[in-house]
Amino acid sequence: MKCMFWAIVLAGFSCFCLKLITYVIPESLCVLLSFILFVALVMLLIVSLIFGFTRWRKSSRFWLAPALVCTAFVLSCFYLPSPIGRHISDWRFGKHVTEYSRVVDGFRSGAISCRTPCEGRSDVIEATDRPAHIRDIWGVRCDDGGLLVLFRVNTDVPFLHEGYLFKGYGEKSDCNTGSEKPEKRFYLRLITGRWYSFSDQPGF
Repeated sequence: MKCMFWAIVLAGFSCFCLKLITYVIPESLCVLLSFILFVALVMLLIVSLIFGFTRWRKSSRFWLAPALVCTAFVLSCFYLPSPIGRHISDWRFGKHVTEYSRVVDGFRSGAISCRTPCEGRSDVIEATDRPAHIRDIWGVRCDDGGLLVLFRVNTDVPFLHEGYLFKGYGEKSDCNTGSEKPEKRFYLRLITGRWYSFSDQPGF
């Protein structure tokens, strides 16, 4: 029973940490390992319940403890990493918001431009100094004089696109009604002011 208990603690703690990392700095290896460990936790829960009822109950009054601890880890790994990861991610963004704002200001003034005019359509912004952990930056110039700037996080997770965006346009702008409207392409979460976090996966 003691070996099972410590196996649950080790797997549960590792799974929680890896799932938390996937919400802060997504990496394919962490996503894979966290999934494997979560499945292992569920299997350990089933095994600990079977052993508890058939063996440990006869020799210890704490026979249910491994199953209870495993249940706590399963629930924690399922529900807690996402909200905690969001807070950490927002804190990291806040530390670099000046760098992001510098790119937005440069794009607004014309000091930084897209590879194409990007009027009403998105294209890569040719910024020489990108904020840390940013793969590329996309911009759109809106018909009301506003702009949309999207910072895509550098991650190797397949089919995942996430990062930060700045919505600097009005409600009647084509950026808010046309095909480039962010809500049509991503899940958005307000961080502060006109800054949002975006992802094509829910729960980010």
